Amino acid sequence: MSGRSALLIAAVGAALALPGTASAVDHVRLFVTPSKLSADWKLSAAVVGPTSPTARETFGVTLTRTFANGRGEEQHGLRAAPTRTITFDGRRGRWQARFGGLLTIAMTVAATGPAQDVGESQGCRGAFARVPVVLRGTFALQTGTRFFGAIRRVRLTGSVVFNRGGPVDCAPAAATTCAPSAVLTAVRYTSSGPAATLLVSSDAGGWMTLSIADSGGSLPAGVTWYHVMRLERLGFDPLGGALPTIGVQLPAALPVHGDGTFTAAETLAGSRGTCLTAETSGSFAGSFRTRFAGWGTRAAVFGPAGFARYAHETG
Repeated sequence: MSGRSALLIAAVGAALALPGTASAVDHVRLFVTPSKLSADWKLSAAVVGPTSPTARETFGVTLTRTFANGRGEEQHGLRAAPTRTITFDGRRGRWQARFGGLLTIAMTVAATGPAQDVGESQGCRGAFARVPVVLRGTFALQTGTRFFGAIRRVRLTGSVVFNRGGPVDCAPAAATTCAPSAVLTAVRYTSSGPAATLLVSSDAGGWMTLSIADSGGSLPAGVTWYHVMRLERLGFDPLGGALPTIGVQLPAALPVHGDGTFTAAETLAGSRGTCLTAETSGSFAGSFRTRFAGWGTRAAVFGPAGFARYAHETG
């Protein structure tokens, strides 16, 4: 055997013995399994890695509780868009992040089982695989509230989804079924972005979501707390009236209460697959209140300086 052939065989053998490198997989997504904080509250996290060298991650740590036999949910979500906090090569990696004194993460990520093909992840299709993982190291969240205090973990579990290689298609799939739907959306803006968002729907027995955002102040740049109260299966239709005026009424007995009025301005008709859609833009005026654990009573007031839309879909 020539010296050149021996070197080639040695090089190939060494390459096969090494674990896959970070460049061997792409579209890395970390999902941290909910970890119990108390009888009611759980900690979870999700990181969707960048899809290109210049893109940013979608980064989230969330505190969640459910109530009313699963019909209600309260969330406090810390959201950011860092450059790259999760690295993974298919078997191991690291999760590292620091947002001032608010959140510090320095954890190793190691697979605890074989990867399973999943084909699709969060609406994207490709050669995706999911592998269970354990995370060890430092996780320290300073909530700044007396209720939650400082949350620390040295071990977490979860899963990592990644694309083994090849093209990824994230185009929306065509609708195959249609069901009547009506959703009212109202947003109040400040100079730093959406400050409050209200979604109210007639669907599935009636549901609503109120989200109030905290950013700036003592928070690190680019970091936002989103405080969310979601109620499902209300047992009544929270939307009343008909275009050009739609009313919203949430009684005081609910964790979120208040009222408001949507006034139509312009309607655009269209389609989504075989579904017929109509989106009506306009204005929304109203006020809603709720009480968040740790962050207290908050009010969301909607008026002229905002965005409002009523979306209606039929078969």
